[in-house]
Amino acid sequence: MNEFSDLGLGAELSAAFEALGFKSPTKVQRLAIPRILLKKDIFMQSETGTGKTFAYLAPAISAVAGASPSKGPLILVLCPTQELAVQVAKQAEMILAASHIAMNVLALLGGSPLSRQEDALKKKPHIVVGTPGRTGDLVKMRLLKLDNLGFVVLDEGDRLFSTEYRDYIQSILGAAAPSSCKILASATISPNTRKLARVFMKDSESLDLLDEGVLSRDIEHWVFYVEHRKRIDFIRKLESALKPEKCLVFASSGDRVSRTAERLSEIGLPADSILSKQEKEHKRVAIERFEKGALRYLVTTDLGARGLDIADISHIISLDFPEETSWYIHRAGRTGRAGKKGISIVLADAWELRSAAKIAVDRNFVFRTKVLEAGEIQEPPVEDFFALVEKGEAEKREYREKTRSERGDFQRR
Repeated sequence: MNEFSDLGLGAELSAAFEALGFKSPTKVQRLAIPRILLKKDIFMQSETGTGKTFAYLAPAISAVAGASPSKGPLILVLCPTQELAVQVAKQAEMILAASHIAMNVLALLGGSPLSRQEDALKKKPHIVVGTPGRTGDLVKMRLLKLDNLGFVVLDEGDRLFSTEYRDYIQSILGAAAPSSCKILASATISPNTRKLARVFMKDSESLDLLDEGVLSRDIEHWVFYVEHRKRIDFIRKLESALKPEKCLVFASSGDRVSRTAERLSEIGLPADSILSKQEKEHKRVAIERFEKGALRYLVTTDLGARGLDIADISHIISLDFPEETSWYIHRAGRTGRAGKKGISIVLADAWELRSAAKIAVDRNFVFRTKVLEAGEIQEPPVEDFFALVEKGEAEKREYREKTRSERGDFQRR
């Protein structure tokens, strides 16, 4: 018996999972699918790479199959980035093709001509996947009608309720059919996000799966002590020691992303960057080249962690630990996917080490303390590693005091 059919999915969608190579449901799929089939509003918190997208797409499609989209789409999925929206739309098309269910999917992305999207909406898509700004604008212009919706999904919902998107999201949810099922999915969901979302949900349930083991079982977490100003050069040394097949590099700012990609290219490493301000075509080409292996390094900000679902990323490098510590979970989750192994590397100072330790304890995984000596990666005893940290921090303080003193001498002259 197909395990997916045991969850209440019809024969077509159960067979689709088998055709796509899924032998059995993941934990989040086992728990979410029956609830979504009953149109229960849910918070779905589960580690990256555990199958959340199919956990909401399959039951939503099953529930609306055969219904008419003549008065507007039946399923709306909102995503914080264009890359994630494109990925979700592709996955929706994939499961529809595998199940032989005749439904249309439309991606609504900012930057695309409004007239073209208006024409596409006239063709009555069953499923719409969009970014908040463009979707919200189309709703406001009454070109996209939401009173026929059976399901509204907020993918990476914690990001969607950030101040950047909150007004759009609240406006869209306010316009959605009151009877529609609301699903908020993410690897991390903050208490504030839950509070804001519950205004639009009815009798919501929470599926909080933080113990699935992806972070501890499939991903190794390494940390190196490296001064901030030396980190880009440190990647060159890691390249010699590791020679990663496909490495995603995260930095905290757009300027640092650009500098890192330029520096890697200058030393002969195949690298490029993706940033929200770049042209859509540049991002598309860079991601495509990275997927195919023409680039071995792709540098981005935390926006990239929310939208990239690229197979076989062998390594993640965090040039700095994110200020919002939960974002590390999204970064690390870009590797170790679909049962494969990966390594997530953090370059940190003493303050960042404390932040890393806290998230590791909270999410039940371990950072392995590493050093790079004579071109080889070694794992010294923990006490030796932190002795090096203390020495490095002392040298950093001395350097700052010396620089401050020299600057004062110059000004007095």
